[in-house]
Amino acid sequence: MLEDLGQPMTLMNLLRADPGLNRHLAEHETGLSASEIVRWNEFGRVAHQSGGYLPHKLNGWTRCPGASHNYGSTSLDRKDLLSLGTVREIEHWSCDIQDVYGFAASKSELHDFQSMDAMVEKNSRPMITPISKEKLEENLAWPEIRIISQKGHDFFSTWTWDGRVYLINSGGSHHFAAAKYIAKRIEVDVPLHGRYTIFGINQLAVSSLRRDFDIYVMSWHCEQQLEFHRAMRNFEATYYWKDLPRPYTDQVAIFLPKAEKRSARVSQLLREKGFQDLGRYLQSLG
Repeated sequence: MLEDLGQPMTLMNLLRADPGLNRHLAEHETGLSASEIVRWNEFGRVAHQSGGYLPHKLNGWTRCPGASHNYGSTSLDRKDLLSLGTVREIEHWSCDIQDVYGFAASKSELHDFQSMDAMVEKNSRPMITPISKEKLEENLAWPEIRIISQKGHDFFSTWTWDGRVYLINSGGSHHFAAAKYIAKRIEVDVPLHGRYTIFGINQLAVSSLRRDFDIYVMSWHCEQQLEFHRAMRNFEATYYWKDLPRPYTDQVAIFLPKAEKRSARVSQLLREKGFQDLGRYLQSLG
């Protein structure tokens, strides 16, 4: 068989038969909701959809003489997965109300709006009429704007690959948006103060993973999982896999050990076919 001679023919045939396996990450347009930000900082700790896991383990399959088809499950301890995400907190941070882009919570459907102005114009017009300093003060006095009324309750967050500031709130979104709307139009500063949490990617951890693996994005519907696994089993090539964070729940990261010749041959094939290099993508997130 050509498989025995180092040619992953089953995989080559699969890639010709199912070009949908090669599906890059779609950059989704997000609304005002902080929940829409892809949590790449949590990628290393994403739980397998199929059940329990150890977050620092990579699970996969490898050549295993004596197992069915000489191919068995395996796992690898990778502490760099645990340190993939970073978090930095600034306890006392200041900004202006115009610097805040979105919210964590609202009675409005935050994903429907690209700006607070659009949200308040559609859903809360009485809060911005009239445009006056008195109306601004009325909105800012609303007790559910807890970043003002209750120190230490609400806070700010940024995900570095997104760059925008979100108010992690539990209420008061419409009055806050109305205050921002009016303040802009009457040219009044509204300083805000609170805790600021900045989420990022540990590039040392990314480099550690990229040193040992080529990492690719792959579509991962049930039939595709089975067919890819069968192709890798026929070639007796080692691979590991890990679920991606939302919204990429029907895609997966495939880890191919660079030190194993057959895995490296698979990597060469995927690269030639234009599969997305997830390691490079994570590195680009900064």
